[in-house]
Amino acid sequence: MNQQQLPLITRESLALIGIQLADADADALIEQFNSTLQERIGAEVTNALDDTQLKELVDVQESGNMQAVQDWLVANVSDLQEIAQDEYDILLGEIATNAENIQ
Repeated sequence: MNQQQLPLITRESLALIGIQLADADADALIEQFNSTLQERIGAEVTNALDDTQLKELVDVQESGNMQAVQDWLVANVSDLQEIAQDEYDILLGEIATNAENIQ
């Protein structure tokens, strides 16, 4: 199955909005940003699901097979890429707004 990658916050995406991080800080901060992004995407996805779909998703997640979770999301959430991109754009905007506090 040809799956598009969901967006991630990277050093490059931060540099595009004027944020240059020291190596010591970069990895932990980028990990935190991406964790926040994944939480937001997950919240939006679960809001879009009906009760049956939500139960199916939970069952797949409990299997611990991340590829199965990704496959389920792609198959059952038609606007997954749009949700992910919207949340990415919102978070990147929030980061840009608070850039002076990050550097």
